[in-house]
Amino acid sequence: MRALRWGRSAYETDEALDLEEAGLAALGVPLVRHEGPDPPLHGVGVLVVTSKVEVRAEVVAAAPDLELVVTTTSGYEHLDLDTLQSAGVRAARCPIARRDAVVDTSLALALSLLRGLPGLHREAERGVWARGQLPSRAPGLVSGLDVGLVGLGVIGRAAAHAWRSLGAKVRWHDPALAGSLDLEELVGASRVVSLHCGHTDSSDGLVDATLCRAMRPGTLLVNTARGGCVVLDDVLEADHLGGLGLDVFDLEPPERLAEIAARPNTVLLPHAAGYHPGLGRAVADEVVATVEAFLDGRALPAALE
Repeated sequence: MRALRWGRSAYETDEALDLEEAGLAALGVPLVRHEGPDPPLHGVGVLVVTSKVEVRAEVVAAAPDLELVVTTTSGYEHLDLDTLQSAGVRAARCPIARRDAVVDTSLALALSLLRGLPGLHREAERGVWARGQLPSRAPGLVSGLDVGLVGLGVIGRAAAHAWRSLGAKVRWHDPALAGSLDLEELVGASRVVSLHCGHTDSSDGLVDATLCRAMRPGTLLVNTARGGCVVLDDVLEADHLGGLGLDVFDLEPPERLAEIAARPNTVLLPHAAGYHPGLGRAVADEVVATVEAFLDGRALPAALE
């Protein structure tokens, strides 16, 4: 079996890619790297791709020996899972490499908004010592905080654990799991709404004007999932929300970036939540572990089925 690595992310160093190649070679799976269009797909049994590579019907048709597709990302909207399944091709993703960084960032965004830090920082930039404003700003506490998580997969479960360890009350919406609340009920009962879902047909535009109206005044919205899950214009028009912490956008970079960032109690990040210095190596390890599980006939660590 031969593997093809199609594409390379900016964070992936030569050293990280060499580790991936060496790890696969140790499994008896030689790896060829390819960047750009028209990859050599004939004879490829394992295809490793980044988020910039779309694996659709034409790719599958050009790879008759394909058995496994591994995306180096947590999101997977660039994979046509129906076509892959019809062709008998397994698919998996790599969420563990980014999990802890995304959870850290989602909590950092929410806590920054809860404590009103963006506004206090802006006052300091103006030379204002805003201590006297604290009673009117009413910074909140995590203890007893109502947190609603949308999506309880690998990252969502870790976020739930982190929030509970801080004393928050956590509820969630995930139709695939028992105990899931209705989405409008969840957001209506939550002070913090944090998105951890994938971007699929069912979650596209999930947070729209209707869902915003179901949120109570002062709700803090955090999105470290996928930009397509939020209708940005609808969220920006929801004046009753108490703050926005956004790491991802449907269009990146978003239009009016500086204008949106200047809104009260708002923090915008450049799709940075998943990054950490060891990300490239962690992705390489996860790719190798996934291929090893496939060769051994074991369940894939993060299968897409």
